[in-house]
Amino acid sequence: MIVTAPGSLGDVNPMLAIARELQRGGERVVFLTSERYLPLAQRAGLEVKSLVSEEQFQRMTRHPQIWHPRHGARLLFREAVEHFLEAHYDWLEAECDPGQTVLISHVLDFAGRIYRDRYPQTPFVSVLPAPALLRSQASPPRLSRHVWERSIPRWMIPTLYRLADLWVDRVGAAAINGLRKRIGLPPVSRLLDRWWWSPDLVLGLFPDWYSIASEDRWPELELIGFPLADSADVVAPHIAQQLTDLLGTFSGDKPLVFAPGTAHEQAGKFLEAAAAVCQELNLPGLLLSPNAKQHPSRLPPRVVTAEYLPFSRLLPHAAAIIHHGGVGTTSQALRAGVPQVVVPMAFDQFDNAERVAKLKCGSWLPMTKHSPARLAAHVRNLPRTALDCALVAKRMAEQPPACELAVEKIRQMLAQR
Repeated sequence: MIVTAPGSLGDVNPMLAIARELQRGGERVVFLTSERYLPLAQRAGLEVKSLVSEEQFQRMTRHPQIWHPRHGARLLFREAVEHFLEAHYDWLEAECDPGQTVLISHVLDFAGRIYRDRYPQTPFVSVLPAPALLRSQASPPRLSRHVWERSIPRWMIPTLYRLADLWVDRVGAAAINGLRKRIGLPPVSRLLDRWWWSPDLVLGLFPDWYSIASEDRWPELELIGFPLADSADVVAPHIAQQLTDLLGTFSGDKPLVFAPGTAHEQAGKFLEAAAAVCQELNLPGLLLSPNAKQHPSRLPPRVVTAEYLPFSRLLPHAAAIIHHGGVGTTSQALRAGVPQVVVPMAFDQFDNAERVAKLKCGSWLPMTKHSPARLAAHVRNLPRTALDCALVAKRMAEQPPACELAVEKIRQMLAQR
Protein backbone atom coordinates (compact mmCIF):
# COMPACT_ATOMS: atom_id res chain seq x y z
CA MET A 1 0.00 0.00 0.00
CA ILE A 2 1.17 3.52 -0.79
CA VAL A 3 0.10 6.31 1.56
CA THR A 4 0.73 9.84 0.30
CA ALA A 5 0.91 12.82 2.65
CA PRO A 6 1.83 16.18 1.14
CA GLY A 7 1.35 19.37 3.13
CA SER A 8 2.27 20.52 6.61
CA LEU A 9 2.54 18.45 9.79
CA GLY A 10 -1.21 18.81 10.31
CA ASP A 11 -1.72 16.97 7.02
CA VAL A 12 1.03 14.42 7.65
CA ASN A 13 0.08 13.26 11.15
CA PRO A 14 -3.33 11.71 10.32
CA MET A 15 -1.99 10.05 7.17
CA LEU A 16 0.93 8.69 9.18
CA ALA A 17 -1.48 7.32 11.79
CA ILE A 18 -3.49 5.50 9.12
CA ALA A 19 -0.27 4.12 7.58
CA ARG A 20 0.88 2.83 10.97
CA GLU A 21 -2.48 1.17 11.61
CA LEU A 22 -2.28 -0.55 8.22
CA GLN A 23 1.23 -1.74 8.97
CA ARG A 24 0.15 -3.08 12.37
CA GLY A 25 -2.44 -5.11 10.46
CA GLY A 26 0.28 -6.81 8.42
CA GLU A 27 0.35 -4.63 5.31
CA ARG A 28 3.51 -3.45 3.62
CA VAL A 29 3.25 0.34 3.51
CA VAL A 30 5.35 2.91 1.66
CA PHE A 31 4.86 6.41 3.07
CA LEU A 32 5.37 9.39 0.74
CA THR A 33 5.79 12.80 2.38
CA SER A 34 7.91 15.94 2.49
CA GLU A 35 11.60 15.51 3.15
CA ARG A 36 11.41 17.26 6.53
CA TYR A 37 8.93 14.67 7.86
CA LEU A 38 10.80 11.56 6.70
CA PRO A 39 12.57 11.08 10.08
CA LEU A 40 9.20 11.11 11.85
CA ALA A 41 7.87 8.34 9.59
CA GLN A 42 11.11 6.38 9.89
CA ARG A 43 10.90 6.46 13.69
CA ALA A 44 7.42 4.97 13.24
CA GLY A 45 9.04 2.07 11.38
CA LEU A 46 7.69 2.88 7.93
CA GLU A 47 9.35 2.56 4.54
CA VAL A 48 9.54 6.12 3.18
CA LYS A 49 10.09 8.17 0.05
CA SER A 50 10.52 11.93 -0.28
CA LEU A 51 7.68 13.58 -2.15
CA VAL A 52 8.70 17.22 -1.63
CA SER A 53 12.28 18.37 -1.08
CA GLU A 54 13.11 20.67 1.82
CA GLU A 55 14.00 23.40 -0.67
CA GLN A 56 10.58 23.12 -2.33
CA PHE A 57 8.80 23.03 1.02
CA GLN A 58 10.54 26.18 2.20
CA ARG A 59 9.84 27.92 -1.10
CA MET A 60 6.12 27.37 -0.55
CA THR A 61 5.89 28.16 3.14
CA ARG A 62 8.04 31.29 2.89
CA HIS A 63 6.16 32.73 -0.06
CA PRO A 64 4.62 36.03 1.12
CA GLN A 65 1.20 35.11 -0.30
CA ILE A 66 0.90 31.53 0.97
CA TRP A 67 -1.53 32.57 3.74
CA HIS A 68 -3.65 34.87 1.58
CA PRO A 69 -7.22 33.44 1.38
CA ARG A 70 -7.27 33.49 -2.43
CA HIS A 71 -3.65 33.75 -3.61
CA GLY A 72 -2.53 31.07 -1.14
CA ALA A 73 -4.94 28.52 -2.56
CA ARG A 74 -3.75 29.28 -6.09
CA LEU A 75 -0.10 29.00 -5.05
CA LEU A 76 -0.63 25.69 -3.26
CA PHE A 77 -2.64 24.25 -6.14
CA ARG A 78 -0.05 25.27 -8.72
CA GLU A 79 2.76 23.78 -6.65
CA ALA A 80 0.85 20.51 -6.34
CA VAL A 81 0.18 20.16 -10.06
CA GLU A 82 3.19 21.85 -11.66
CA HIS A 83 6.17 20.84 -9.55
CA PHE A 84 5.30 17.39 -8.20
CA LEU A 85 2.71 15.92 -10.56
CA GLU A 86 4.75 14.33 -13.36
CA ALA A 87 7.62 13.06 -11.21
CA HIS A 88 5.17 11.56 -8.73
CA TYR A 89 3.13 9.91 -11.49
CA ASP A 90 6.22 8.45 -13.15
CA TRP A 91 7.28 6.97 -9.80
CA LEU A 92 3.85 5.35 -9.45
CA GLU A 93 4.17 3.87 -12.94
CA ALA A 94 7.53 2.37 -11.99
CA GLU A 95 6.59 1.08 -8.54
CA CYS A 96 2.89 0.13 -8.62
CA ASP A 97 1.32 -3.14 -9.65
CA PRO A 98 -2.10 -2.23 -11.10
CA GLY A 99 -4.84 -4.09 -9.32
CA GLN A 100 -2.51 -5.14 -6.49
CA THR A 101 -1.18 -1.84 -5.14
CA VAL A 102 -3.63 0.19 -3.05
CA LEU A 103 -3.29 3.99 -3.16
CA ILE A 104 -4.35 5.95 -0.06
CA SER A 105 -3.93 9.60 -0.82
CA HIS A 106 -4.40 13.03 0.67
CA VAL A 107 -6.72 15.12 -1.51
CA LEU A 108 -3.76 17.10 -2.92
CA ASP A 109 -2.35 13.93 -4.52
CA PHE A 110 -3.46 14.47 -8.12
CA ALA A 111 -0.95 11.97 -9.51
CA GLY A 112 -2.64 9.13 -7.64
CA ARG A 113 -6.02 10.20 -8.95
CA ILE A 114 -4.74 10.19 -12.54
CA TYR A 115 -3.15 6.78 -11.97
CA ARG A 116 -6.56 5.47 -10.87
CA ASP A 117 -8.08 6.70 -14.15
CA ARG A 118 -5.27 5.06 -16.13
CA TYR A 119 -5.62 1.77 -14.21
CA PRO A 120 -9.24 1.51 -12.96
CA GLN A 121 -8.46 -1.86 -11.39
CA THR A 122 -6.25 -0.09 -8.82
CA PRO A 123 -8.10 0.58 -5.52
CA PHE A 124 -7.86 4.26 -4.64
CA VAL A 125 -8.81 5.97 -1.38
CA SER A 126 -9.12 9.76 -1.06
CA VAL A 127 -8.51 11.14 2.43
CA LEU A 128 -10.11 14.46 3.35
CA PRO A 129 -8.81 16.09 6.55
CA ALA A 130 -11.56 18.70 6.99
CA PRO A 131 -15.08 19.35 5.65
CA ALA A 132 -14.27 22.73 4.09
CA LEU A 133 -13.63 21.13 0.68
CA LEU A 134 -16.96 19.32 0.60
CA ARG A 135 -19.56 21.05 -1.51
CA SER A 136 -22.89 21.68 0.11
CA GLN A 137 -25.82 23.84 -0.84
CA ALA A 138 -27.50 23.40 2.54
CA SER A 139 -24.38 24.12 4.62
CA PRO A 140 -21.64 25.65 2.45
CA PRO A 141 -18.19 26.10 4.03
CA ARG A 142 -16.90 29.38 5.41
CA LEU A 143 -13.98 30.43 3.20
CA SER A 144 -13.23 34.03 4.20
CA ARG A 145 -13.52 36.61 6.95
CA HIS A 146 -16.21 38.59 5.12
CA VAL A 147 -19.56 38.92 6.85
CA TRP A 148 -21.43 39.04 3.54
CA GLU A 149 -20.39 35.47 2.78
CA ARG A 150 -23.12 34.20 5.10
CA SER A 151 -25.79 36.33 3.43
CA ILE A 152 -25.41 34.70 -0.01
CA PRO A 153 -28.75 33.12 -1.03
CA ARG A 154 -28.59 29.34 -1.10
CA TRP A 155 -29.88 29.22 -4.67
CA MET A 156 -26.68 31.01 -5.76
CA ILE A 157 -24.33 28.42 -4.23
CA PRO A 158 -24.20 26.01 -7.26
CA THR A 159 -23.36 28.95 -9.54
CA LEU A 160 -20.53 30.01 -7.24
CA TYR A 161 -19.16 26.48 -7.25
CA ARG A 162 -19.16 26.52 -11.05
CA LEU A 163 -17.31 29.86 -11.08
CA ALA A 164 -14.78 28.41 -8.66
CA ASP A 165 -14.32 25.46 -11.02
CA LEU A 166 -13.56 27.80 -13.89
CA TRP A 167 -10.87 29.48 -11.79
CA VAL A 168 -9.35 26.18 -10.64
CA ASP A 169 -9.37 24.75 -14.17
CA ARG A 170 -7.52 27.85 -15.39
CA VAL A 171 -4.89 27.38 -12.66
CA GLY A 172 -4.30 23.64 -12.82
CA ALA A 173 -6.12 21.90 -15.66
CA ALA A 174 -3.37 22.48 -18.22
CA ALA A 175 -0.78 20.51 -16.25
CA ILE A 176 -3.21 17.76 -15.29
CA ASN A 177 -4.59 17.38 -18.81
CA GLY A 178 -1.08 17.59 -20.27
CA LEU A 179 -0.12 14.52 -18.26
CA ARG A 180 -3.40 12.78 -19.10
CA LYS A 181 -2.78 13.39 -22.82
CA ARG A 182 0.73 11.95 -22.52
CA ILE A 183 -0.61 8.69 -21.11
CA GLY A 184 -3.60 8.44 -23.44
CA LEU A 185 -6.41 9.71 -21.19
CA PRO A 186 -9.08 12.23 -22.20
CA PRO A 187 -9.07 15.69 -20.60
CA VAL A 188 -11.07 16.48 -17.47
CA SER A 189 -12.72 19.69 -16.34
CA ARG A 190 -14.31 20.96 -13.14
CA LEU A 191 -11.45 19.35 -11.28
CA LEU A 192 -12.75 20.11 -7.79
CA ASP A 193 -16.36 19.19 -8.43
CA ARG A 194 -16.23 15.41 -8.23
CA TRP A 195 -13.23 14.36 -10.34
CA TRP A 196 -10.58 14.63 -7.63
CA TRP A 197 -12.52 12.39 -5.24
CA SER A 198 -12.00 8.66 -5.48
CA PRO A 199 -14.85 6.69 -7.08
CA ASP A 200 -13.97 3.85 -4.65
CA LEU A 201 -13.81 5.40 -1.17
CA VAL A 202 -13.46 8.85 0.40
CA LEU A 203 -12.53 8.98 4.09
CA GLY A 204 -13.61 12.11 5.94
CA LEU A 205 -11.37 12.55 8.98
CA PHE A 206 -14.08 14.19 11.10
CA PRO A 207 -17.34 13.15 12.77
CA ASP A 208 -20.86 13.49 11.46
CA TRP A 209 -21.60 16.47 13.73
CA TYR A 210 -18.62 18.36 12.29
CA SER A 211 -19.56 17.73 8.65
CA ILE A 212 -21.84 19.19 5.98
CA ALA A 213 -25.56 18.47 5.81
CA SER A 214 -26.29 14.78 5.27
CA GLU A 215 -28.36 15.43 2.13
CA ASP A 216 -25.26 16.80 0.36
CA ARG A 217 -23.02 13.78 0.98
CA TRP A 218 -22.51 11.05 -1.58
CA PRO A 219 -22.28 7.25 -1.10
CA GLU A 220 -18.48 6.95 -1.38
CA LEU A 221 -17.96 9.34 1.55
CA GLU A 222 -17.38 7.67 4.93
CA LEU A 223 -16.95 9.82 8.04
CA ILE A 224 -14.68 8.14 10.58
CA GLY A 225 -14.18 10.86 13.21
CA PHE A 226 -11.12 12.90 14.17
CA PRO A 227 -7.89 10.82 14.08
CA LEU A 228 -6.48 12.85 17.01
CA ALA A 229 -3.02 11.86 15.84
CA ASP A 230 0.06 13.94 16.53
CA SER A 231 2.71 11.18 16.49
CA ALA A 232 3.51 11.94 20.14
CA ASP A 233 5.11 8.53 20.65
CA VAL A 234 7.61 8.98 17.81
CA VAL A 235 8.66 12.62 18.15
CA ALA A 236 12.36 13.26 18.60
CA PRO A 237 13.43 12.41 22.19
CA HIS A 238 14.44 15.99 23.00
CA ILE A 239 10.87 17.18 22.27
CA ALA A 240 9.35 14.83 24.84
CA GLN A 241 11.89 15.97 27.42
CA GLN A 242 11.29 19.63 26.58
CA LEU A 243 7.57 19.22 27.22
CA THR A 244 8.25 17.79 30.66
CA ASP A 245 10.68 20.58 31.47
CA LEU A 246 8.39 23.36 30.24
CA LEU A 247 5.37 22.17 32.19
CA GLY A 248 7.55 22.16 35.28
CA THR A 249 8.38 25.83 34.79
CA PHE A 250 4.71 26.80 35.23
CA SER A 251 4.52 25.27 38.72
CA GLY A 252 1.03 23.91 38.22
CA ASP A 253 -0.37 27.04 36.53
CA LYS A 254 -2.02 26.44 33.19
CA PRO A 255 -0.50 28.55 30.39
CA LEU A 256 -2.09 30.16 27.38
CA VAL A 257 -0.79 28.30 24.31
CA PHE A 258 -0.23 30.31 21.12
CA ALA A 259 0.19 28.16 17.98
CA PRO A 260 0.18 29.89 14.58
CA GLY A 261 0.88 26.64 12.68
CA THR A 262 3.91 24.48 11.95
CA ALA A 263 4.21 25.82 8.39
CA HIS A 264 3.60 29.50 9.17
CA GLU A 265 6.82 31.36 8.39
CA GLN A 266 5.34 34.86 8.77
CA ALA A 267 4.13 34.57 12.37
CA GLY A 268 6.55 36.98 14.06
CA LYS A 269 4.00 39.76 14.65
CA PHE A 270 1.43 37.29 15.98
CA LEU A 271 3.93 35.90 18.49
CA GLU A 272 4.88 39.42 19.58
CA ALA A 273 1.18 40.11 20.17
CA ALA A 274 0.89 36.83 22.08
CA ALA A 275 3.65 37.86 24.48
CA ALA A 276 1.90 41.21 24.99
CA VAL A 277 -1.39 39.45 25.79
CA CYS A 278 0.26 37.32 28.46
CA GLN A 279 1.83 40.41 30.00
CA GLU A 280 -1.43 42.38 29.96
CA LEU A 281 -3.44 39.54 31.52
CA ASN A 282 -0.61 38.50 33.85
CA LEU A 283 -0.89 34.89 32.70
CA PRO A 284 1.78 32.32 31.85
CA GLY A 285 2.20 31.63 28.15
CA LEU A 286 3.78 29.19 25.73
CA LEU A 287 4.58 30.44 22.22
CA LEU A 288 5.10 27.77 19.55
CA SER A 289 6.85 28.11 16.20
CA PRO A 290 9.26 25.69 14.47
CA ASN A 291 11.19 28.72 13.21
CA ALA A 292 12.99 30.02 16.30
CA LYS A 293 13.79 33.26 14.48
CA GLN A 294 10.11 34.20 14.84
CA HIS A 295 10.19 33.96 18.65
CA PRO A 296 10.12 37.39 20.37
CA SER A 297 13.52 38.57 21.52
CA ARG A 298 12.12 39.77 24.84
CA LEU A 299 9.59 37.78 26.84
CA PRO A 300 7.52 38.72 29.89
CA PRO A 301 7.91 36.68 33.08
CA ARG A 302 6.40 33.16 32.89
CA VAL A 303 6.29 33.24 29.07
CA VAL A 304 8.43 30.69 27.25
CA THR A 305 8.91 29.49 23.67
CA ALA A 306 9.27 26.12 21.95
CA GLU A 307 9.57 24.96 18.37
CA TYR A 308 7.06 22.10 18.56
CA LEU A 309 5.20 20.10 21.22
CA PRO A 310 2.59 17.34 20.70
CA PHE A 311 -0.84 18.74 21.57
CA SER A 312 -2.21 15.45 22.89
CA ARG A 313 0.22 15.77 25.80
CA LEU A 314 0.33 19.56 26.07
CA LEU A 315 -3.29 20.71 25.91
CA PRO A 316 -4.59 18.87 29.01
CA HIS A 317 -2.24 21.22 30.91
CA ALA A 318 -3.30 24.41 29.07
CA ALA A 319 -5.76 27.12 30.10
CA ALA A 320 -6.64 27.94 26.47
CA ILE A 321 -5.16 27.79 22.98
CA ILE A 322 -4.98 30.62 20.47
CA HIS A 323 -4.25 29.10 17.08
CA HIS A 324 -4.51 29.33 13.30
CA GLY A 325 -7.47 27.00 12.84
CA GLY A 326 -5.91 23.87 11.39
CA VAL A 327 -8.25 20.93 11.85
CA GLY A 328 -5.65 18.89 13.75
CA THR A 329 -5.13 21.61 16.36
CA THR A 330 -8.86 22.31 16.51
CA SER A 331 -9.76 18.68 17.14
CA GLN A 332 -7.05 18.22 19.78
CA ALA A 333 -8.40 21.25 21.65
CA LEU A 334 -11.95 19.91 21.42
CA ARG A 335 -10.83 16.56 22.86
CA ALA A 336 -8.94 18.26 25.70
CA GLY A 337 -11.93 20.48 26.53
CA VAL A 338 -9.71 23.55 26.13
CA PRO A 339 -11.29 26.88 25.07
CA GLN A 340 -10.05 28.24 21.76
CA VAL A 341 -9.49 31.55 20.04
CA VAL A 342 -9.05 30.80 16.35
CA VAL A 343 -7.11 33.27 14.22
CA PRO A 344 -7.61 31.97 10.65
CA MET A 345 -5.72 32.99 7.54
CA ALA A 346 -6.64 30.75 4.57
CA PHE A 347 -7.64 27.27 3.30
CA ASP A 348 -9.97 25.41 5.71
CA GLN A 349 -9.18 27.63 8.68
CA PHE A 350 -12.16 30.02 8.45
CA ASP A 351 -14.52 27.06 8.26
CA ASN A 352 -12.96 25.41 11.31
CA ALA A 353 -13.13 28.73 13.15
CA GLU A 354 -16.84 29.07 12.48
CA ARG A 355 -17.48 25.49 13.59
CA VAL A 356 -15.67 26.14 16.88
CA ALA A 357 -17.85 29.20 17.45
CA LYS A 358 -21.05 27.27 16.63
CA LEU A 359 -20.05 24.59 19.14
CA LYS A 360 -19.61 27.42 21.69
CA CYS A 361 -16.09 26.21 22.40
CA GLY A 362 -14.45 29.54 21.62
CA SER A 363 -14.43 32.52 19.31
CA TRP A 364 -12.48 33.76 16.32
CA LEU A 365 -11.07 36.80 14.58
CA PRO A 366 -9.08 36.97 11.33
CA MET A 367 -5.31 36.98 11.56
CA THR A 368 -5.36 40.21 9.54
CA LYS A 369 -7.36 41.89 12.34
CA HIS A 370 -5.45 40.61 15.36
CA SER A 371 -3.87 42.93 17.90
CA PRO A 372 -2.86 42.49 21.55
CA ALA A 373 -6.01 44.29 22.70
CA ARG A 374 -8.35 42.23 20.50
CA LEU A 375 -6.70 38.93 21.40
CA ALA A 376 -6.84 39.82 25.11
CA ALA A 377 -10.55 40.64 24.83
CA HIS A 378 -11.26 37.24 23.28
CA VAL A 379 -9.21 35.44 25.92
CA ARG A 380 -11.11 37.23 28.70
CA ASN A 381 -14.38 35.87 27.30
CA LEU A 382 -13.23 32.23 27.14
CA PRO A 383 -14.30 31.14 30.65
CA ARG A 384 -17.94 31.33 29.58
CA THR A 385 -17.27 28.47 27.11
CA ALA A 386 -16.10 26.00 29.78
CA LEU A 387 -19.33 23.99 30.04
CA ASP A 388 -19.70 23.59 26.25
CA CYS A 389 -16.03 22.60 25.94
CA ALA A 390 -16.56 19.88 28.55
CA LEU A 391 -19.67 18.58 26.76
CA VAL A 392 -17.87 18.34 23.42
CA ALA A 393 -14.87 16.66 25.06
CA LYS A 394 -17.20 14.06 26.58
CA ARG A 395 -18.79 13.51 23.19
CA MET A 396 -15.40 12.96 21.57
CA ALA A 397 -14.29 10.54 24.28
CA GLU A 398 -17.16 8.28 23.22
CA GLN A 399 -16.14 8.06 19.54
CA PRO A 400 -14.46 4.85 18.29
CA PRO A 401 -10.77 5.01 17.28
CA ALA A 402 -10.80 6.74 13.92
CA CYS A 403 -7.71 5.10 12.42
CA GLU A 404 -8.97 1.63 13.24
CA LEU A 405 -12.26 2.56 11.58
CA ALA A 406 -10.35 3.90 8.55
CA VAL A 407 -8.58 0.56 8.09
CA GLU A 408 -11.89 -1.26 8.49
CA LYS A 409 -13.48 0.89 5.76
CA ILE A 410 -10.51 0.32 3.45
CA ARG A 411 -10.75 -3.44 3.93
CA GLN A 412 -14.49 -3.39 3.31
CA MET A 413 -13.91 -1.49 0.06
CA LEU A 414 -11.25 -4.00 -1.04
CA ALA A 415 -13.56 -6.93 -0.26
CA GLN A 416 -16.33 -5.39 -2.35
CA ARG A 417 -13.95 -4.87 -5.28
